[in-house]
Amino acid sequence: MKDKAYSHGGNRREVEERYGLPPNKILDFSASISPWTDSLRIEEIVKDNLESIYHYPDPECRELVRQISQYLAVDTENILAGNGSTELIYLAARTLSPRRALILSPTFFEYERALRIGGGEPKFLFLRESQGFSLNVQTIIDETKDVEAVFICNPNNPTGTFLTKDELIELVKMTEERKIALILDESYIDFKYPGETLASEAPKAHSLLVLRSFTKFFGIAGLRLGYGVGGTHLIEKMAGLKEPWAVNSLAQAIGISLLRNEESMKKIREAASGESEFLFGELSRMRGLKPYPPEANFILVKIETGISSMKLREDLARRGILIRDCGNFTGLSDKFFRIASRKREENSRLIEVLRETVQGGSEDPGSSRREGTHAPD
Repeated sequence: MKDKAYSHGGNRREVEERYGLPPNKILDFSASISPWTDSLRIEEIVKDNLESIYHYPDPECRELVRQISQYLAVDTENILAGNGSTELIYLAARTLSPRRALILSPTFFEYERALRIGGGEPKFLFLRESQGFSLNVQTIIDETKDVEAVFICNPNNPTGTFLTKDELIELVKMTEERKIALILDESYIDFKYPGETLASEAPKAHSLLVLRSFTKFFGIAGLRLGYGVGGTHLIEKMAGLKEPWAVNSLAQAIGISLLRNEESMKKIREAASGESEFLFGELSRMRGLKPYPPEANFILVKIETGISSMKLREDLARRGILIRDCGNFTGLSDKFFRIASRKREENSRLIEVLRETVQGGSEDPGSSRREGTHAPD
Protein backbone atom coordinates (compact mmCIF):
# COMPACT_ATOMS: atom_id res chain seq x y z
CA MET A 1 0.00 0.00 0.00
CA LYS A 2 1.28 3.45 -0.90
CA ASP A 3 2.40 5.57 2.05
CA LYS A 4 0.36 8.80 1.89
CA ALA A 5 3.03 10.54 3.99
CA TYR A 6 5.32 10.35 0.96
CA SER A 7 2.80 11.21 -1.76
CA HIS A 8 3.62 13.90 -4.32
CA GLY A 9 1.74 16.23 -6.62
CA GLY A 10 1.17 15.59 -10.31
CA ASN A 11 -0.92 12.42 -10.00
CA ARG A 12 -3.24 13.18 -12.93
CA ARG A 13 -4.25 9.55 -13.47
CA GLU A 14 -5.71 9.29 -9.98
CA VAL A 15 -7.88 12.37 -10.60
CA GLU A 16 -8.96 11.12 -14.02
CA GLU A 17 -10.13 7.82 -12.53
CA ARG A 18 -11.66 9.24 -9.35
CA TYR A 19 -13.72 12.00 -10.95
CA GLY A 20 -14.14 10.64 -14.46
CA LEU A 21 -12.38 13.63 -16.01
CA PRO A 22 -10.71 13.42 -19.43
CA PRO A 23 -7.02 14.47 -19.52
CA ASN A 24 -7.76 17.62 -21.55
CA LYS A 25 -10.10 18.86 -18.81
CA ILE A 26 -7.45 18.87 -16.08
CA LEU A 27 -5.21 21.82 -15.17
CA ASP A 28 -2.31 20.61 -13.06
CA PHE A 29 -0.93 23.24 -10.68
CA SER A 30 0.23 20.57 -8.21
CA ALA A 31 3.53 19.75 -9.96
CA SER A 32 5.99 22.60 -10.43
CA ILE A 33 6.76 21.85 -14.06
CA SER A 34 7.20 24.39 -16.86
CA PRO A 35 4.39 24.51 -19.47
CA TRP A 36 6.48 26.71 -21.82
CA THR A 37 8.13 23.92 -23.79
CA ASP A 38 6.74 24.48 -27.31
CA SER A 39 9.98 25.95 -28.70
CA LEU A 40 12.16 23.14 -27.33
CA ARG A 41 11.23 20.64 -30.09
CA ILE A 42 11.07 17.80 -27.56
CA GLU A 43 8.68 15.63 -29.57
CA GLU A 44 10.78 16.10 -32.70
CA ILE A 45 13.91 15.02 -30.81
CA VAL A 46 12.10 11.91 -29.58
CA LYS A 47 11.07 11.02 -33.15
CA ASP A 48 14.59 11.62 -34.47
CA ASN A 49 16.03 9.25 -31.84
CA LEU A 50 13.40 6.52 -31.70
CA GLU A 51 15.75 3.96 -33.22
CA SER A 52 18.00 4.28 -30.18
CA ILE A 53 15.47 2.46 -27.98
CA TYR A 54 16.52 -0.84 -29.61
CA HIS A 55 20.01 -0.56 -28.14
CA TYR A 56 21.43 -0.12 -24.65
CA PRO A 57 22.01 3.52 -23.72
CA ASP A 58 25.50 4.74 -22.95
CA PRO A 59 25.86 3.80 -19.24
CA GLU A 60 28.24 6.72 -18.67
CA CYS A 61 26.13 9.27 -20.62
CA ARG A 62 29.36 10.60 -22.13
CA GLU A 63 27.92 12.92 -24.77
CA LEU A 64 25.36 14.31 -22.31
CA VAL A 65 28.04 14.83 -19.66
CA ARG A 66 30.21 16.67 -22.21
CA GLN A 67 27.29 18.98 -22.99
CA ILE A 68 26.67 19.63 -19.29
CA SER A 69 30.40 20.29 -18.91
CA GLN A 70 30.27 22.98 -21.61
CA TYR A 71 27.09 24.47 -20.18
CA LEU A 72 28.51 24.82 -16.65
CA ALA A 73 32.20 25.23 -17.52
CA VAL A 74 32.97 22.29 -15.24
CA ASP A 75 35.17 19.28 -16.04
CA THR A 76 33.41 16.08 -17.12
CA GLU A 77 35.02 14.12 -14.28
CA ASN A 78 33.03 16.24 -11.84
CA ILE A 79 29.62 15.40 -13.34
CA LEU A 80 27.35 12.40 -12.87
CA ALA A 81 24.08 12.03 -14.82
CA GLY A 82 21.11 10.36 -13.19
CA ASN A 83 17.55 9.17 -13.66
CA GLY A 84 16.20 12.44 -12.27
CA SER A 85 17.77 14.32 -9.37
CA THR A 86 15.76 12.11 -6.98
CA GLU A 87 17.83 9.06 -7.95
CA LEU A 88 20.94 11.06 -7.07
CA ILE A 89 19.49 12.07 -3.69
CA TYR A 90 19.17 8.39 -2.78
CA LEU A 91 22.56 7.59 -4.29
CA ALA A 92 24.19 10.38 -2.28
CA ALA A 93 22.62 9.11 0.94
CA ARG A 94 23.83 5.59 0.13
CA THR A 95 27.33 6.78 -0.77
CA LEU A 96 27.87 9.15 2.15
CA SER A 97 25.95 7.04 4.72
CA PRO A 98 25.57 9.81 7.32
CA ARG A 99 24.42 8.59 10.72
CA ARG A 100 22.66 11.92 11.31
CA ALA A 101 21.83 14.69 8.88
CA LEU A 102 20.37 18.17 9.19
CA ILE A 103 17.21 18.73 7.15
CA LEU A 104 15.46 22.07 6.95
CA SER A 105 11.72 21.77 7.41
CA PRO A 106 9.41 22.06 5.56
CA THR A 107 11.22 20.82 2.49
CA PHE A 108 11.21 18.05 -0.12
CA PHE A 109 10.73 14.92 1.99
CA GLU A 110 12.72 12.54 -0.22
CA TYR A 111 15.81 13.75 1.67
CA GLU A 112 14.40 12.32 4.89
CA ARG A 113 13.22 9.16 3.20
CA ALA A 114 16.58 8.53 1.50
CA LEU A 115 18.37 9.15 4.79
CA ARG A 116 16.16 6.76 6.77
CA ILE A 117 16.41 4.00 4.16
CA GLY A 118 20.18 4.20 4.56
CA GLY A 119 19.87 3.85 8.34
CA GLY A 120 20.44 7.53 9.12
CA GLU A 121 18.53 9.79 11.48
CA PRO A 122 17.20 13.25 10.54
CA LYS A 123 17.68 16.31 12.68
CA PHE A 124 15.07 18.88 11.71
CA LEU A 125 15.66 22.62 11.66
CA PHE A 126 12.14 24.05 11.54
CA LEU A 127 11.67 27.19 9.47
CA ARG A 128 9.30 29.47 11.36
CA GLU A 129 6.03 30.59 9.88
CA SER A 130 6.25 33.82 11.90
CA GLN A 131 9.47 34.63 10.01
CA GLY A 132 8.06 33.80 6.59
CA PHE A 133 9.92 30.47 6.58
CA SER A 134 13.10 32.44 5.89
CA LEU A 135 16.47 30.69 5.65
CA ASN A 136 19.43 31.85 7.73
CA VAL A 137 22.94 30.53 7.12
CA GLN A 138 24.21 31.24 10.63
CA THR A 139 21.29 29.32 12.15
CA ILE A 140 22.08 26.39 9.85
CA ILE A 141 25.75 26.52 10.88
CA ASP A 142 24.80 26.56 14.57
CA GLU A 143 22.79 23.35 14.10
CA THR A 144 25.55 21.33 12.40
CA LYS A 145 27.60 20.46 15.47
CA ASP A 146 26.19 16.94 15.80
CA VAL A 147 25.51 15.95 12.16
CA GLU A 148 27.51 14.42 9.32
CA ALA A 149 25.52 15.86 6.43
CA VAL A 150 23.21 18.75 5.53
CA PHE A 151 20.44 18.67 2.90
CA ILE A 152 19.34 22.01 1.44
CA CYS A 153 16.89 22.73 -1.36
CA ASN A 154 17.56 26.14 -2.95
CA PRO A 155 15.08 27.63 -3.81
CA ASN A 156 13.33 25.62 -1.14
CA ASN A 157 10.34 23.46 -1.99
CA PRO A 158 7.60 24.23 -0.93
CA THR A 159 8.32 27.59 0.77
CA GLY A 160 10.11 29.22 -2.19
CA THR A 161 12.68 30.84 0.10
CA PHE A 162 16.22 31.31 -1.23
CA LEU A 163 19.85 31.57 -0.12
CA THR A 164 22.29 33.61 -2.22
CA LYS A 165 25.54 32.24 -3.58
CA ASP A 166 27.57 34.32 -1.14
CA GLU A 167 25.56 32.97 1.80
CA LEU A 168 26.01 29.40 0.65
CA ILE A 169 29.76 29.80 0.09
CA GLU A 170 29.97 30.71 3.78
CA LEU A 171 28.16 27.47 4.58
CA VAL A 172 30.44 25.48 2.26
CA LYS A 173 33.52 26.82 4.09
CA MET A 174 32.12 25.65 7.40
CA THR A 175 31.10 22.20 6.16
CA GLU A 176 34.54 21.72 4.60
CA GLU A 177 36.26 22.65 7.88
CA ARG A 178 34.06 20.26 9.87
CA LYS A 179 34.11 17.52 7.18
CA ILE A 180 30.33 17.63 6.86
CA ALA A 181 28.72 16.67 3.56
CA LEU A 182 26.50 19.31 1.98
CA ILE A 183 23.90 18.11 -0.54
CA LEU A 184 22.55 21.19 -2.31
CA ASP A 185 19.48 20.58 -4.46
CA GLU A 186 19.14 23.27 -7.15
CA SER A 187 16.21 21.70 -9.02
CA TYR A 188 14.38 25.05 -9.27
CA ILE A 189 17.27 27.48 -9.59
CA ASP A 190 17.01 27.88 -13.39
CA PHE A 191 13.60 29.56 -13.08
CA LYS A 192 15.01 32.72 -11.54
CA TYR A 193 18.62 32.53 -10.36
CA PRO A 194 20.79 30.52 -12.80
CA GLY A 195 23.78 32.74 -12.00
CA GLU A 196 23.55 31.84 -8.31
CA THR A 197 24.37 28.14 -8.78
CA LEU A 198 27.20 26.62 -6.77
CA ALA A 199 28.03 24.15 -9.56
CA SER A 200 31.36 25.89 -10.23
CA GLU A 201 32.29 25.63 -6.53
CA ALA A 202 31.50 21.92 -6.18
CA PRO A 203 34.60 20.52 -7.98
CA LYS A 204 36.88 22.41 -5.59
CA ALA A 205 35.15 21.08 -2.47
CA HIS A 206 35.54 17.64 -0.89
CA SER A 207 32.03 17.17 0.43
CA LEU A 208 29.75 19.44 -1.64
CA LEU A 209 27.33 17.82 -4.05
CA VAL A 210 25.16 20.10 -6.22
CA LEU A 211 22.10 18.46 -7.75
CA ARG A 212 20.41 19.82 -10.86
CA SER A 213 17.24 18.71 -12.67
CA PHE A 214 15.89 18.87 -16.22
CA THR A 215 12.43 17.85 -14.96
CA LYS A 216 11.02 21.14 -13.71
CA PHE A 217 12.49 23.82 -15.95
CA PHE A 218 12.26 21.88 -19.21
CA GLY A 219 8.97 20.13 -18.36
CA ILE A 220 10.11 16.54 -19.01
CA ALA A 221 8.95 14.87 -15.78
CA GLY A 222 8.13 11.60 -17.55
CA LEU A 223 11.63 11.16 -18.97
CA ARG A 224 13.52 11.50 -15.65
CA LEU A 225 16.81 13.32 -16.08
CA GLY A 226 19.12 15.11 -13.67
CA TYR A 227 22.79 15.37 -12.75
CA GLY A 228 25.13 15.96 -9.87
CA VAL A 229 28.31 18.06 -9.68
CA GLY A 230 30.96 17.42 -7.06
CA GLY A 231 34.61 16.70 -6.33
CA THR A 232 36.26 13.97 -8.39
CA HIS A 233 36.53 11.52 -5.48
CA LEU A 234 32.86 11.91 -4.52
CA ILE A 235 31.62 11.57 -8.11
CA GLU A 236 33.76 8.46 -8.68
CA LYS A 237 32.48 6.90 -5.47
CA MET A 238 28.85 7.61 -6.39
CA ALA A 239 29.38 6.28 -9.93
CA GLY A 240 30.77 3.06 -8.46
CA LEU A 241 27.55 2.49 -6.50
CA LYS A 242 25.17 3.51 -9.29
CA GLU A 243 23.02 1.02 -11.19
CA PRO A 244 23.95 0.68 -14.91
CA TRP A 245 21.84 2.13 -17.74
CA ALA A 246 19.80 4.32 -15.37
CA VAL A 247 19.46 7.14 -17.92
CA ASN A 248 17.61 6.00 -21.05
CA SER A 249 18.75 6.89 -24.56
CA LEU A 250 15.88 9.30 -25.28
CA ALA A 251 16.51 11.23 -22.07
CA GLN A 252 20.20 11.55 -22.98
CA ALA A 253 19.43 12.82 -26.50
CA ILE A 254 16.89 15.34 -25.25
CA GLY A 255 19.16 16.59 -22.48
CA ILE A 256 21.94 17.30 -24.98
CA SER A 257 19.59 19.30 -27.20
CA LEU A 258 17.96 21.28 -24.37
CA LEU A 259 21.22 22.68 -23.03
CA ARG A 260 22.06 24.07 -26.46
CA ASN A 261 18.84 26.07 -26.61
CA GLU A 262 19.78 29.17 -24.61
CA GLU A 263 17.24 31.45 -26.29
CA SER A 264 14.33 29.20 -25.29
CA MET A 265 15.72 28.94 -21.75
CA LYS A 266 15.67 32.73 -21.47
CA LYS A 267 12.04 32.86 -22.67
CA ILE A 268 10.97 30.16 -20.20
CA ARG A 269 12.62 32.09 -17.37
CA GLU A 270 10.87 35.33 -18.32
CA ALA A 271 7.47 33.65 -18.69
CA ALA A 272 7.74 31.77 -15.39
CA SER A 273 8.82 34.88 -13.48
CA GLY A 274 6.04 37.01 -14.97
CA GLU A 275 3.31 34.47 -14.28
CA SER A 276 4.50 33.81 -10.73
CA GLU A 277 4.31 37.53 -10.02
CA PHE A 278 0.82 37.67 -11.58
CA LEU A 279 -0.40 34.80 -9.42
CA PHE A 280 1.17 36.26 -6.29
CA GLY A 281 -0.51 39.60 -6.92
CA GLU A 282 -3.93 38.03 -7.49
CA LEU A 283 -3.64 35.77 -4.45
CA SER A 284 -2.50 38.67 -2.26
CA ARG A 285 -5.77 40.47 -3.01
CA MET A 286 -7.89 37.43 -2.19
CA ARG A 287 -9.57 37.35 1.22
CA GLY A 288 -8.89 34.13 3.09
CA LEU A 289 -5.51 33.32 1.49
CA LYS A 290 -1.97 34.35 2.37
CA PRO A 291 0.64 33.68 -0.36
CA TYR A 292 4.38 33.71 0.35
CA PRO A 293 6.62 35.62 -2.11
CA PRO A 294 7.83 33.29 -4.88
CA GLU A 295 11.52 32.74 -5.61
CA ALA A 296 10.81 30.02 -8.19
CA ASN A 297 7.86 28.93 -10.35
CA PHE A 298 5.65 27.92 -7.41
CA ILE A 299 3.91 29.67 -4.53
CA LEU A 300 3.18 28.44 -1.01
CA VAL A 301 -0.23 29.63 0.21
CA LYS A 302 -1.78 29.60 3.68
CA ILE A 303 -5.55 29.21 4.06
CA GLU A 304 -6.93 31.66 6.62
CA THR A 305 -10.52 30.39 6.63
CA GLY A 306 -12.07 27.27 8.16
CA ILE A 307 -11.44 25.10 5.12
CA SER A 308 -8.57 22.59 5.21
CA SER A 309 -6.02 22.03 2.45
CA MET A 310 -7.41 18.54 1.89
CA LYS A 311 -10.96 19.85 1.49
CA LEU A 312 -9.77 22.60 -0.85
CA ARG A 313 -7.81 20.09 -2.92
CA GLU A 314 -10.90 17.87 -3.25
CA ASP A 315 -13.19 20.78 -4.13
CA LEU A 316 -10.84 21.98 -6.86
CA ALA A 317 -10.10 18.48 -8.19
CA ARG A 318 -13.80 17.95 -8.88
CA ARG A 319 -13.57 20.98 -11.14
CA GLY A 320 -10.49 19.71 -12.92
CA ILE A 321 -7.89 21.81 -11.07
CA LEU A 322 -5.06 20.16 -9.15
CA ILE A 323 -3.18 21.84 -6.30
CA ARG A 324 -0.54 20.41 -3.97
CA ASP A 325 -1.95 19.77 -0.51
CA CYS A 326 1.03 20.50 1.77
CA GLY A 327 -0.45 18.90 4.88
CA ASN A 328 1.97 15.97 4.64
CA PHE A 329 5.10 18.17 4.69
CA THR A 330 6.89 17.92 8.03
CA GLY A 331 6.68 21.43 9.47
CA LEU A 332 3.35 22.42 7.86
CA SER A 333 -0.28 21.99 8.88
CA ASP A 334 -3.41 21.27 6.84
CA LYS A 335 -3.75 24.99 6.17
CA PHE A 336 -1.13 25.12 3.44
CA PHE A 337 -1.10 24.32 -0.26
CA ARG A 338 1.29 24.96 -3.15
CA ILE A 339 0.56 25.97 -6.73
CA ALA A 340 2.83 26.20 -9.76
CA SER A 341 2.64 29.05 -12.26
CA ARG A 342 1.25 28.15 -15.67
CA LYS A 343 0.16 30.15 -18.72
CA ARG A 344 -1.97 33.26 -18.19
CA GLU A 345 -5.30 31.78 -19.30
CA GLU A 346 -4.79 28.80 -16.99
CA ASN A 347 -3.66 30.99 -14.09
CA SER A 348 -6.72 33.19 -14.50
CA ARG A 349 -8.94 30.11 -14.37
CA LEU A 350 -7.26 28.99 -11.14
CA ILE A 351 -7.81 32.40 -9.55
CA GLU A 352 -11.45 32.40 -10.61
CA VAL A 353 -12.14 28.97 -9.09
CA LEU A 354 -10.15 29.73 -5.92
CA ARG A 355 -12.10 32.94 -5.40
CA GLU A 356 -15.41 31.10 -5.76
CA THR A 357 -14.32 28.24 -3.49
CA VAL A 358 -12.52 30.12 -0.71
CA GLN A 359 -14.47 33.36 -0.54
CA GLY A 360 -17.94 32.17 -1.46
CA GLY A 361 -17.83 28.45 -0.98
CA SER A 362 -17.80 25.79 1.67
CA GLU A 363 -15.83 25.90 4.86
CA ASP A 364 -14.71 23.00 7.02
CA PRO A 365 -15.25 23.92 10.69
CA GLY A 366 -13.86 20.56 11.76
CA SER A 367 -10.49 20.99 10.13
CA SER A 368 -7.60 20.69 12.52
CA ARG A 369 -3.86 20.81 12.50
CA ARG A 370 -2.30 17.46 11.68
CA GLU A 371 -0.62 16.24 14.81
CA GLY A 372 3.13 16.44 14.88
CA THR A 373 3.58 18.30 11.60
CA HIS A 374 3.51 21.98 12.54
CA ALA A 375 6.72 23.84 13.20
CA PRO A 376 7.08 25.47 16.60
CA ASP A 377 7.00 29.28 16.50
